[in-house]
Amino acid sequence: MRLLIFSGTSEGHEICRFLSRHSATADVFVATEYGEAVMEPMPGITVHQGRLDIDQMADYMGPDALVVDATHPYAHAVTENIRAACAQAGAEYQRLLRPRTEAQDVVTVPDTAYAVEWLAAHPGKVLLTTGSKELDAYTAVPDFKERLYPRVLPTPDVLQKCEALGFPGSHIIAMQGPFSKELNMALLRQTGASILVTKDTGKSGGFAEKLAAAQETGTTVLMIARPSEEEGKSLEQMQDELLARLSLKRTTSYPMFPLFVPLEGRTVLVVGAGKIAARRIGILQRFGVIIQVIATEKRVDIDLPIEQRAFLEGDVDGASLVIAATDDRMVNHRVFVACQARGIPVSVADCADESTFFFPAICEGKGLIAGLVSGGSDHHAVSAMAKRIRALMEE
Repeated sequence: MRLLIFSGTSEGHEICRFLSRHSATADVFVATEYGEAVMEPMPGITVHQGRLDIDQMADYMGPDALVVDATHPYAHAVTENIRAACAQAGAEYQRLLRPRTEAQDVVTVPDTAYAVEWLAAHPGKVLLTTGSKELDAYTAVPDFKERLYPRVLPTPDVLQKCEALGFPGSHIIAMQGPFSKELNMALLRQTGASILVTKDTGKSGGFAEKLAAAQETGTTVLMIARPSEEEGKSLEQMQDELLARLSLKRTTSYPMFPLFVPLEGRTVLVVGAGKIAARRIGILQRFGVIIQVIATEKRVDIDLPIEQRAFLEGDVDGASLVIAATDDRMVNHRVFVACQARGIPVSVADCADESTFFFPAICEGKGLIAGLVSGGSDHHAVSAMAKRIRALMEE
């Protein structure tokens, strides 16, 4: 049985990592160069880049293929094409579906056209977080050049599209997620937006962080509903399905070993100058390290010299540890690849699987020090437990 995965979501990416960890093989299809770039090299995983029509998909499949559709829940046309190709080739179709999010106190519209109509009838500046694919439709909003602030991927083709549509450079927010509640709040306040347009992108798409930021700032949320009611498997269910179908055994997950090392006088490279980077730097300064910071832009107050430029692979040379904490997934991935090639421990803020060490919550008191991590999966639990440990140490 051949395994084909049509990706383009974090869930699809995670399925690839899961299969690679279990020594399985799969052909993975992504539509864009960006999608290919963020897929780190993984044993057994072959990535194909480019948009395919139904006949081209069917040619890749064949009757012995198991096809996993891990495309975005709003990519309805792509899903229909994958289904049609499976039927044409006689391949088995499985849907990996991002769960819906229960949202309250939001205005829901069925599609982009209705969103444009609603915005035309309701004044105010708008933070547009629905991507660039349907951005041309929003040019029908009256005074769109003054009202709309589209948040899009920082790729040349996307920026060219924004410019061609007439969006001024001062209104284009070119950033790669994930976006925290705090960053969403900062963008809402910076733009003066009273309306946030979004889709139900689910937990991994940062939907909850958008809702929390909107609630905190009193912003109206305009949500475009998913295009269809689909049935499918969650990430965990799909993992179990593939383990059974491929006759694989789930690998044992061991806890991380808590290693404490002296860092005084050693160099730590921090790539990025945002909120996460600032927190990491503040902690590292207590341990006598030499901190080098490289970032294209200083986003928060950091009391250190910053080399304001793009990251280069050779920047990691000579570092004992590296922190990748930019808001650009591609840059963070490049930092990971450079460190991996040199055997340098790296902590990647937006990708636990690319982290070869995890930055712990630090608890100190009465000559004792403790570090607390959760494998990079439950930051809230770490924060809550760290507070309890700190209180105990202070007694």
